[in-house]
Amino acid sequence: MLVFLAAVITIWFGPGAAGSGMAELMSILNGVNVPQIICFSTFLTKIIGTVLAVSAGLALGKEGPLAHIGANVGVFVSFMPLNYFRVLHNDVYKRQMMSSGISAGVSTAFGAPIGGTLFSYEISKPNTFWTFGMLWRVFLASAMSSFTLSILTSLGSG
Repeated sequence: MLVFLAAVITIWFGPGAAGSGMAELMSILNGVNVPQIICFSTFLTKIIGTVLAVSAGLALGKEGPLAHIGANVGVFVSFMPLNYFRVLHNDVYKRQMMSSGISAGVSTAFGAPIGGTLFSYEISKPNTFWTFGMLWRVFLASAMSSFTLSILTSLGSG
């Protein structure tokens, strides 16, 4: 029943959440416009569908969905309706924030901030938006996500 509910939510509410999302994220980072991959309905569907699929006992890899969720959060942060974030309303910053979100998701899945940073760099290698300063910002996002995961895990286990 849980798998059926996850499938129905994915088909009707957020079709962009089908699959892991890694191929679509790589396409977006390389300049291809893929509709319905970065939107709020896909974000909610990915979270709820992943929880339902894991609760049903399906063998589900966590790195793909967490990277997709992280990419959505990165783009949502860059388009916050505050005056300070207005400078982030272009494609270069959107891709940089998406890369930070992808690396945060992967480092949360594996507990490895350097691995998340290198993965994000690897999937967007041919792009020109990568700078040395951005590499440090992506690493900081990965380190903070791993640190937050370890704090929450230790609080949950006592």
